[in-house]
Amino acid sequence: MHHALQIQEIIMNIFCHFDRSGWRRPSSDVAALARTCRAFKEPALDVLWKRLVDTSPLARCLPEAAHYSVADERYSFKRSLTQVEWSILRSYTRRIRFILAERDALDWESVGTFLNPPTTALLFPNVHTLYANGVTESHIRNFLTMPFPSLISLDVRYIAKEAACVLQGSLESFSKFSPNIKRLSIYLREPDITFSKFFSGYICQWRDLHTVDCCHIALDMDTLAHLSRMSALTWLECTLSATLLTSSSDSPLFFPNLNHLILSSDFLDPISRLLSHTRLPVITNFTANIQNCPSKRDFSSFLANVQTSIIGCTIRKLELRQWSGALDGEDGRHVLNFEDLQRCMVFRNLRCIDLNLSWEVDLTDSELLALASAWPRLKHLVINTQWGWNTLGGITPNGLLQLLQTCRSMSRVALAIDTRGYTEFRESPASLGLTLPRKFSIDVIDSLIEAESVPAIAAFFAEIAPCPDFDFTVGLPGSAGESGHERCWHDAYTRAMDILRQRS
Repeated sequence: MHHALQIQEIIMNIFCHFDRSGWRRPSSDVAALARTCRAFKEPALDVLWKRLVDTSPLARCLPEAAHYSVADERYSFKRSLTQVEWSILRSYTRRIRFILAERDALDWESVGTFLNPPTTALLFPNVHTLYANGVTESHIRNFLTMPFPSLISLDVRYIAKEAACVLQGSLESFSKFSPNIKRLSIYLREPDITFSKFFSGYICQWRDLHTVDCCHIALDMDTLAHLSRMSALTWLECTLSATLLTSSSDSPLFFPNLNHLILSSDFLDPISRLLSHTRLPVITNFTANIQNCPSKRDFSSFLANVQTSIIGCTIRKLELRQWSGALDGEDGRHVLNFEDLQRCMVFRNLRCIDLNLSWEVDLTDSELLALASAWPRLKHLVINTQWGWNTLGGITPNGLLQLLQTCRSMSRVALAIDTRGYTEFRESPASLGLTLPRKFSIDVIDSLIEAESVPAIAAFFAEIAPCPDFDFTVGLPGSAGESGHERCWHDAYTRAMDILRQRS
């Protein structure tokens, strides 16, 4: 053997190239390396056992004690493990760093063997990441009842409603056996008031969280106040109850290092009220998800409170998404216009703005260009891809060209385009020298177009497109069938691609 392969750092560097399989188990080549020689054994086993995707390897490494049931597609232990077998098992499990709990490969009785070892030594002393997806009661019993003293990241997603109650008991042990958790992600499949109340108190067990990601879990003000005192917190996602209580007499919640904030609620008002009571000096990404259509007043109040809460001019991504169509307290459909968006112009560092409301949209060339002039570094401008503009107008092709000249880093545009009377393409001096990012995307949403405008629009697309096969979208999500206007848009896109391919 070459003397270089006797240096541990070199071997580890080489073996790291075998550790690129994501959550899949490494190839059989790694197992072969472990059997090659003593120098390779330890580093190869570290790679082989770094990730545990299911529990079957725990049984298969003890063939004398394990049994496989073809009918149940599960392993089980035929008897209690001896001290020697337990030592063999631990020689492998001490190497595990990541556990992906998606498949139950051991029966519950066998898992009970791990919970009652014949020694004080822990089975998983070095696991720092536990990820469980599609969680059922069986998952909880299999993995979420074991002690993980080195755990840093706990990610439990899509918890079935019947499993949420069982999960409460399991999670209580984590604050005791896993005191150093930094990243906590708990996703319920649907809201659960009882679990939310439990979780609000439970999360206060930790002091050094940097990520809290709890979709469908409503946090109360006491919990949010506790989180605001965590200087390490950089990411927070949670749900707000419609009855969230804020008091003007209390001092605002100050999150000194929070970069990403994602708030969800049935209505926009609770989010707005929390923002009025919050200060975010370094926020870069803010998303608000709501279920019901806001009123004009609530929308105006929301933007005003966004401006109040964001102390510095740090925000780069601002998103407001409405997921259902119910109106919030007012009859009739609102119209999104320039006056509604003027407050956003103070955020000079915006890179992405994404608004989706069940409102009609009335924005002209000059108004969109005025907004764009306030955001010269804008990369994504997305308005109502979910609900459409529901208008005959929109930005004209020439207006879009000026918009792209103003925001030269633009890589995604989702706007209605007004093609009325646009039947002849004339090369504009503004298009000369326009260089868009290669991964350019345009969504014309519910724009109307007539057949006589197709050749001119095709020539326009061919003029501005950075390359053939740029990303193009038309229509609203879930729409039934393809309308005549959508067929015309696709025809224009196809013609533009033909022109670009001929040029290249």
